[in-house]
Amino acid sequence: MHGAGLTHLLFLPDWAAIFEIHNCEDKDCYWDLARLRGVKYFTWENEAKVYPQDEGKHPTLGTPHKKFTNYAFDKYEFARIVRKMVKYVKEHAAYRSAKRMKYSTPNSIPALEAEQRHTKTTKDEF
Repeated sequence: MHGAGLTHLLFLPDWAAIFEIHNCEDKDCYWDLARLRGVKYFTWENEAKVYPQDEGKHPTLGTPHKKFTNYAFDKYEFARIVRKMVKYVKEHAAYRSAKRMKYSTPNSIPALEAEQRHTKTTKDEF
């Protein structure tokens, strides 16, 4: 995703990683957003692995513009970068903590137990 879609990175968890497939010749835009949000940014390490279908044409001006074309890429390089992303996420302390919380039972979490004791309600309180 790109454009406004990639701004969703602002709502990703702390351990997230994003992959900008094409930067529309603005190399710092989403890297900056990712950095400010604190999520890991990935893009091509070798831009020669991304191939434009044609020169692209601006929809209203008709002038050449790389933003307005389709791109293909080296699937092996893509998979290699995705594997790096997966490794980053799986090793991130916040991800590991979130995963432990998700798969543990509520009774094994002392803070949650204490909160549950203090927030018991009756049917009449609703």
